[in-house]
Amino acid sequence: MNSNKRVIELFLTLYQGQSLTITETSARYDVSPRTIQRDLAAIKEILSTSNASLSLIYDTHQQHYKLENTDKLLPQEVLSIGKILLESRALTKEELEKIINHLLKELSVESSKTVKKSLANELLNYYPLKHQENLFQLIWNFSQYIAEQTVIAFDYCKNRGDLVQRKGLPVSLIFSEYYFYVLLYNPTYENYLIYRLDRFGKITVTSDKIKIPHKNRLEDGELRKKIHFMYAGKEVTFTFRFWGIVEAALDKLPNSRVIKTFADTSVIIEATAYDTGVIMWLLSQGKNVQVLSPPSFVDKVRREVEDMIKRYTE
Repeated sequence: MNSNKRVIELFLTLYQGQSLTITETSARYDVSPRTIQRDLAAIKEILSTSNASLSLIYDTHQQHYKLENTDKLLPQEVLSIGKILLESRALTKEELEKIINHLLKELSVESSKTVKKSLANELLNYYPLKHQENLFQLIWNFSQYIAEQTVIAFDYCKNRGDLVQRKGLPVSLIFSEYYFYVLLYNPTYENYLIYRLDRFGKITVTSDKIKIPHKNRLEDGELRKKIHFMYAGKEVTFTFRFWGIVEAALDKLPNSRVIKTFADTSVIIEATAYDTGVIMWLLSQGKNVQVLSPPSFVDKVRREVEDMIKRYTE
């Protein structure tokens, strides 16, 4: 066997996850240990000058050579991803376990055991959402519809169980507050409508074409900054006085800013959001919020508060 073919075989053996020792490898190819050392040195040099995220290392404890992925997930990263997935409750237990097991396989045996032990109790007591729908394929399908600008017709189950038929152009797939949502553009209303992913029924791909007018185009990043609880409504720039944890408010309203600070540590915050969803958040803050402007938005919040009071007085 010539040296080039031997080097290729050695690399493929290493790439498949096997390790090599100088003594055993030299005996297998019936060459001197020094020859195998030169072959491995050549592999190491090639890897060091390439863009491959691989490195040839020598394990002094096991006394063998092996390939190591220098761009692999770290145990800390896998643990963090696992914690986030568990807290989201968005996936069925079957889907969640599948993802976590795939992530654990990216780690060493020892690290995998450590991370698995850290997640074990939460995974055992994992309580998925009521809908119990597997979402992996739907998420993938909608990502394709969005990328290919495919108009779909579909059955949809509304909040109270009514089944309706709809048609639209999927433009964005978003995760928020436990659920995945699809944003579709409806040309009839010249507006975007929001649908919960797990409530889609039969979906039919159509040959229709929908072109969104430039004035109506919406970027994902801007949408995430302005929409709350997946309720849209009308966009409004407003101010409110806030007595709560300022950092939490600014995080909830990503495009917000403090424009005034008072001696009692309260602040005035200016933000832009879609009114229906953001009113829900503002009211959830109780007496820590006072909406100040614009007058039309103040009136809308006041009417909502009055309707809330009626629930307790009628």
